[in-house]
Amino acid sequence: MHLSRRLAMTTSVLVTVLLLLSVLCVQSVVNRVDSGPAARTATADSTGAPLRLPEPTGRYAVGRQDVRLVDHGRTDPYTRGGPRELMAGVWYPAAHSAGLPRAPWMSPGLVAGFAENAGRLLGLPADRVDWAAVRTHAALGAPVADPGRRRPVILYSPGFATSRSWGTVLVEELTSRGFVVVTVDHTYEAFGVDFGGGRIAAGRPAGSGTKTGLAGPMRVRAEDIRFVLAQLARSASGSGGPLPRDLARSLDLSRIGMFGHSAGGVTTAETMARDYRIDAGLDLDGLSVTSAAKAWPGLRSTVRRGLDRPFLMLSSAPTAAKNSQSSAGGRGAQNATPAPEAEVSTLSAQLRDRSPRTVAEERLAGTGHYSFTDFQALLPQLLRGAGPAPRRVADLIGAAAPGPMLDRQRGLTVGFFERTLRPDRLPSV
Repeated sequence: MHLSRRLAMTTSVLVTVLLLLSVLCVQSVVNRVDSGPAARTATADSTGAPLRLPEPTGRYAVGRQDVRLVDHGRTDPYTRGGPRELMAGVWYPAAHSAGLPRAPWMSPGLVAGFAENAGRLLGLPADRVDWAAVRTHAALGAPVADPGRRRPVILYSPGFATSRSWGTVLVEELTSRGFVVVTVDHTYEAFGVDFGGGRIAAGRPAGSGTKTGLAGPMRVRAEDIRFVLAQLARSASGSGGPLPRDLARSLDLSRIGMFGHSAGGVTTAETMARDYRIDAGLDLDGLSVTSAAKAWPGLRSTVRRGLDRPFLMLSSAPTAAKNSQSSAGGRGAQNATPAPEAEVSTLSAQLRDRSPRTVAEERLAGTGHYSFTDFQALLPQLLRGAGPAPRRVADLIGAAAPGPMLDRQRGLTVGFFERTLRPDRLPSV
């Protein structure tokens, strides 16, 4: 069997396993809502040491505000009753974070169900890892740095049936470098969304792997992003909106980027194709693991027409890749090499071929599909003591050294958005 086909099959199996985990989390969230909260787990990892996310490296402290958004002009397509509701996290450069509470990595209302099924996948007892103890570096209610200074805005869309919290490492890194980042949960597709006050919207994910299975949810995702942008515009213009004045004044909506993992990366491409407010997009292992044969009409149209603005795909590669393109420079990607014959069935290759001056792909050797989430930082910590089998971890995040891989991802992500959203700050040649 050809190497590219074998890798594609391996990735497909892993994505299916993680999708199953998300579906199981949905059922556990429903069970927790019905039966009440579970007892708090005892330890953070197998040695009792807390799991930690890596500190962001930029000059700014990180602040966060969670906002509930209600689209009164749209009936929720999942419940078919009442308006569409979303939760978003607005991450912003803060003046300081001293003495302020740190936001949890995942809402306490969602952790119990996630812990049960993460333990099942990793071969660990559900109470072995205290996921609720994981904290971000974001201070809740922190004062905005340099009030009135306008900053580029970057949107983040998570993978199918997952959570906006899973992209925290990259989100915090971008925020610490001076961007405002808005993370979005897609309600009823995410395994659970916590609206506060004990109200949790448990997921109702549609089937995947067929043309009809993902077309509906992906259409809803695009509408969610358009609504979020409209609410940000209301806040920035001073005509209402969900954000306080100092934070609203920080938004520069003339410079907007977007990125996402897996289905979130595909959402980024589809949104860019239809919404010219998005200036640049980054896909974290989305199109590269989406089969062209199973693409829905909207995605096929996006790929066929190509993209006319900078779009970079960072893709998983369990072994060294032979076709890495990393030329996303300036306002676009230049001199991208056409895809090899064996890769013609992948959407990432097709999009590169149709947009050679604006679209590029870089495959990161030694990675797995979930290397592009916070699990690249968290899962290796579980290998201390009597943790999961290393093979289980490698199946999810690959075998690359976790620290250097995190550094590389953060460098590529920040570098891409610096070049495309703040080219005026690049050193002159």
